Amino acid sequence: MCTPARRTVRASPTGAESLTESPSEQPSARAGSLAQWLRQRTDQQLTRLLQRRPDLALPTAPDLGALAARLGVRTSTQRAVDSLDAPALHALETLVLAAGPDDAVDDPQPDGLDALLDVALVWGDADLVHLTPSVRDAVGPYPDGLGRPADVLFARQPAAERPPLTDADALDRLLAQCSDAERDVLERLAVGPPVGSVRPTAGPSPVAGLVARGLLAQLDAQRVELPREVASALRARHGGERVRPPELVRRAPYELDQLATTAVRETLRLLDTLAELWSATPPAVLRSGGLGVRELRRTARELDVPESHAALLAEVAFAAALVNSTNSVEPVFLPSEEYDVWRERDDAGRWIAVATAWLAMTRQPSLVNERGERDRVITALGPDVERGTIPTLRRHVLGLLAELPPGAAPAGRADVQALLAWQQPRRAAAQRSVTDAVLDEADLLGVTVAGGLTGYTRTLLDGSTAAAEHALARALPEPVDHFLLQPDLTVVVPGPPGRGLGEQLARLADLESSGGASVYRITERSVRRALDTGRTGEQLTAFVEDHSRTPVPQALRYLIDDAARRHGVLRAGAASTYLRCDDENLLARVLADRDARALQLHLIAPTVLISEEPVNRVLDVLREAGFAPAAESPGGIVLTLDRESPRAPTRLPARAVRSTNTSDTAGALAEVVRRMRAGDAVRERSRQVHAAVAEVPGVTSAATMELLRTAVREERLVWLGVAQADGPATAHELHPISLAAGYVRGYERGRPGLASFPVHRITSVDFADEQREDT
Repeated sequence: MCTPARRTVRASPTGAESLTESPSEQPSARAGSLAQWLRQRTDQQLTRLLQRRPDLALPTAPDLGALAARLGVRTSTQRAVDSLDAPALHALETLVLAAGPDDAVDDPQPDGLDALLDVALVWGDADLVHLTPSVRDAVGPYPDGLGRPADVLFARQPAAERPPLTDADALDRLLAQCSDAERDVLERLAVGPPVGSVRPTAGPSPVAGLVARGLLAQLDAQRVELPREVASALRARHGGERVRPPELVRRAPYELDQLATTAVRETLRLLDTLAELWSATPPAVLRSGGLGVRELRRTARELDVPESHAALLAEVAFAAALVNSTNSVEPVFLPSEEYDVWRERDDAGRWIAVATAWLAMTRQPSLVNERGERDRVITALGPDVERGTIPTLRRHVLGLLAELPPGAAPAGRADVQALLAWQQPRRAAAQRSVTDAVLDEADLLGVTVAGGLTGYTRTLLDGSTAAAEHALARALPEPVDHFLLQPDLTVVVPGPPGRGLGEQLARLADLESSGGASVYRITERSVRRALDTGRTGEQLTAFVEDHSRTPVPQALRYLIDDAARRHGVLRAGAASTYLRCDDENLLARVLADRDARALQLHLIAPTVLISEEPVNRVLDVLREAGFAPAAESPGGIVLTLDRESPRAPTRLPARAVRSTNTSDTAGALAEVVRRMRAGDAVRERSRQVHAAVAEVPGVTSAATMELLRTAVREERLVWLGVAQADGPATAHELHPISLAAGYVRGYERGRPGLASFPVHRITSVDFADEQREDT
């Protein structure tokens, strides 16, 4: 009989207690149970187990025996199996195939055995391992994609009639007789899964021939299964090739950051354009909530992006509290008051706010325009886009990319999926379509680029928002304050335009392309748009002269002068609304115009028209019809009706999900391990010491009080078992100095300062020095 290892309560450098074991005091006998094997693991190994399987620590197990019971829970085991990478999963499936009825494997050989021991999916030592309870169920009926053995599949047949699949030579002869069609069926089933469906065919069926020779087992009229021996033989012919990690493209980390800044700036530009569009023509909120299909289509057309991209922008803007619905009788979507604050920040800060909202939002934009429940179309900003698990999936996908070295990335999207399949093959197969959507969104927003994770995104995932913003600010190119005017009235901005320059260019010209350099085009309509904001022709000409590094084309001067001369000749005011013009022919043209009929204009004087519509409506319709009216005050002064844009009330943005610091997690889990060790010590020592069981609940026994008084009087070391407030018991060695007011106080071994314990929580007590002499 081996002597139990002595465990001592010590204080860690941070002040927390920890239980340590000397290597010489470790039990040398082979563990006979899972609980005993856990007790033989070091504190570091147990902490690593809880890090990789955090569900085991919630709530804290009272002792290691209870932890062993949790390891057998099916849901916990399933999570652990699904989190394995390809080599570890292959090792586990190999052990399941090799395990006997008692779930034991002698002399295991898989390369990934240590990884399986770390997560306690198997337990034991190098010579003998056991499968943890429920591992077989979690792996499934076909480990490694192999079917059941031939003796199981053909158990109902007499032994003489069973196919000789266990004889390698006989099996080779049977395989050699197969036609090309039959061999194709076998090859596909050998990859896995081993069960196939039988479809009726007009001619000879290759499946029927394989069943007749015993190379396939008929399960029922529609299903067949490939025996394990046949699949193993076919795989051996291909050299037993396994899934391999994809090749990586390696770049300097700063190159990825610079590549991604194009998507970063484009995202910010599109969000600004979205806000301006919805300020001018706010889309209505559907009765069921959300944005109508037509409104989404209009938004996508105005932004010149696909509808899926427009849905992503709308969802991200909503999650970041940049847009919101109004509280009016007929609610609409408008930029919020928070948008005005966000707009004044620098580009790095604005993008960090957007990326943080995307990471945390519980909405899946890729579902927009899909069919949901009751075959209804899922709308953007509607309730059906909610998916509570999507933030975890985003963090998981990006976390796998973050495990690659900085600057490294898979070569393409297929390689990204291959990487996910390598790192967690079970989850990758079930979530392929969703992970594809997450990767698409990350590329569009600038979170990833060329399949890799940018440096500032890595920092953001670590929870350091300020550091991520600083890293992005360094990667973004410096804004420029000039442009190059071309003879064809295109404007080339050789870099990101400064905020003031970008805003003025957006009024004067139409954006044609963006990227490292932006290209704008000035047209008659865009010049009228700039004049509508209150700028004069002289101001527009001065603007292009001040910022152009090339000569201003004469055609542009003529275009601006001509538009400015015609602008405001026709004027509108509030009567309800009146139109006046000294040119009677122009008024006659307006009155006859088909597009202006909706205004119900009436001629009340040779130079005056009136309408029942508001002045803004009159101005918009006439401008769309090709006229150039201007608003005026009752005194005849030209007004700029560029009033303050309407805003929706501010709402709270999506709460950011911050990752827990690894060192903090390790420290907390080390304390969990210490408490479970203490619980084990309490159970073991309770068999040997006086139990502090009160005859009346809540009252400590007289024997315990007397023993504590004796320890105080004789200055003796005592061992205490103390129940914590949340249930588990802990063990302590104490030099008591007083017993009063329901507390025993003294100095605990290995812990600085005075310690005190409520007497009513003491579960067991004994003289520690006597126990050591007995030991």
